[in-house]
Amino acid sequence: MKRLHLLAVPMLIALAGCSQKIVVCPVPAILADTATVTVMRPGATPDLANELYTVTMTNAEADCVFNQSTAIVRASMDISFHATRAPSRDAATYSVPYFVVVHAKDKVFAKKLYTLRFTFAPGAASADIKQAPEDTQIKISNGKLPWDYQLLAGFQLTQDQIAYNRKRDRYLP
Repeated sequence: MKRLHLLAVPMLIALAGCSQKIVVCPVPAILADTATVTVMRPGATPDLANELYTVTMTNAEADCVFNQSTAIVRASMDISFHATRAPSRDAATYSVPYFVVVHAKDKVFAKKLYTLRFTFAPGAASADIKQAPEDTQIKISNGKLPWDYQLLAGFQLTQDQIAYNRKRDRYLP
């Protein structure tokens, strides 16, 4: 019986090793200051009663392929969004701009703008959307590794939207 126990331990260790995932991809993240965008009714003053809809980035995940011979990473990103609006019988389709930045510490290597297009079903007050912006290629600098870089997503906000986020505590000081 003791012999079976001793044989089981190395097998468990081997199985545990198989379930571990080593992540070498650029780190995905959402820039907290730009994680939420609120759009007002046309011509209305920025006020809670005048909100047309609000969209929040809720999650960002990344996957990648790293070619060591060329030192190029091809990274993909999946971003989850949650949109809300006041209850309405009508369906509505909207779009908002967002960005993905590739950076390492304080150096920005690339910034691309995208458009999130989404629809509220008739009677729906919320919608969940998942979007994958186009893949990003990153040339890894000497002495760097793929996880030294970050894919950072956020909404492309106007000055009025930034001020409204600050007023509603949706902005970090």
